[in-house]
Amino acid sequence: MRSLFGGVGFHTRHRFMFPADSLGGELSPPPSGESAGLHDKGDSRRMKKQITAFALALALCLGLAVPVSAAGFSDVPASHWAYEQINRAVTDGIVGGYQDGTFRPAAPVSYAAFSLMLARAFYSGELAAYPNGGTEAGEAIMNRHNILRDTGRMSRSSSSDLPREDMAQCMYNLLLDKGAKIPPDTEYVKSIGSMSDFQNINLSCRRAVMVCYTIGLLGGQKDGGFGPQNSMNRAQAAVVIGRLQDYIQGNGGTAGVVEIPSGPEPKAPPQAGNTPEVKELPAFKLMDGENVQQMMARVMANVTYTPGYLSNGQPITEDNIKALLAEIETSMPEGTPWDEDDRFNYSGKLGYGGACNSWGYAVSDYLFGKEAPLTKHQNFDQLKVGDVVWMKNSATNYSHVYVVTSLTNPYWGEGTYSTCDGNNDNGVSWEGHGRFTTFDKPEVSSGTYIYSRY
Repeated sequence: MRSLFGGVGFHTRHRFMFPADSLGGELSPPPSGESAGLHDKGDSRRMKKQITAFALALALCLGLAVPVSAAGFSDVPASHWAYEQINRAVTDGIVGGYQDGTFRPAAPVSYAAFSLMLARAFYSGELAAYPNGGTEAGEAIMNRHNILRDTGRMSRSSSSDLPREDMAQCMYNLLLDKGAKIPPDTEYVKSIGSMSDFQNINLSCRRAVMVCYTIGLLGGQKDGGFGPQNSMNRAQAAVVIGRLQDYIQGNGGTAGVVEIPSGPEPKAPPQAGNTPEVKELPAFKLMDGENVQQMMARVMANVTYTPGYLSNGQPITEDNIKALLAEIETSMPEGTPWDEDDRFNYSGKLGYGGACNSWGYAVSDYLFGKEAPLTKHQNFDQLKVGDVVWMKNSATNYSHVYVVTSLTNPYWGEGTYSTCDGNNDNGVSWEGHGRFTTFDKPEVSSGTYIYSRY
């Protein structure tokens, strides 16, 4: 006899049975009848299970503990390949079984179910703020931390089966959010030759797949391919989450690099006696033979962060930011090559960037310093010059990254903004085509975020 969500673990190998809601799990049925634990639709059986669970909880209160193996599901024998990992996930309250005493290890995992598992494993403090703690809460937390970014979730329902390439992307995004060490390019690109179907992997997910493959979070399949569109199942989800926990713990992971308040944090006042010397910064320019990562390594070696000041030692003001942006425009004028093929691969506090991403992240680090605090929000009334905007059109799945150069655009009128971006027709653009006129559209604004370093 088994509770819905696995109860509260008091021992690494045993758990005690509590009523179904004791872990704050899905109190309303999740979509399509699958998740990290479900309610049985049979009223009589439900009542019997609840009575039994209550009796066990009462026995515990009276000192009559009844230990049950966490992986003692009828369909997960000790010989099952994922027995230990399922045992661990159940004991930790990450995933539970069904009221018929099964775990259903081969059942596919949905976006919603995997989101909830990740929330329980890595953001339990945030999950506690949701009274029902169900799949909607899991997805809300994932969206808050951009864990579902670059996956197919925007074009599919939350109940859709999660493909392997999207699971890799979720795990990669979580690695970035937790600040865990990512292998260098020279290491993860070696994995390409190990996947016979590499060309079938969605372009937006390829780096995530390579990284997860290289560090051992996901492996290949028996046919020699990766199987990017194959669905992940519940046993596999339990396994990869355990691997992800171990990797983050052993590779410098933190509680998260991005904290997300309701709006931008107030600018820290300059500290007395800590006024930096005004200096000329290295040229923000691709030298012969440099890629973005190499350029920024050169530039950032002479860029420092001081609260309340830009990287050149000037106070953080709109005019001073515009002056630095003008210097960048002189070094990287309109049409300078900057595309996906040869002008990408820069990682910063804002995340990993390819093409337009790397432009925004690199410019932001150059302006404010790589260690400058980061705030992510959606309050467009507080948009500032120098902010990076990740624009996502949920209806078309189109996304692009811009840097705000002015809060006015004389060519497009009131309510529009001037911007610069990379990978606009394969190059740098400073024309600012009034792109932010679309922010008022729900299908755009729901997936659009502002990254501010103020």
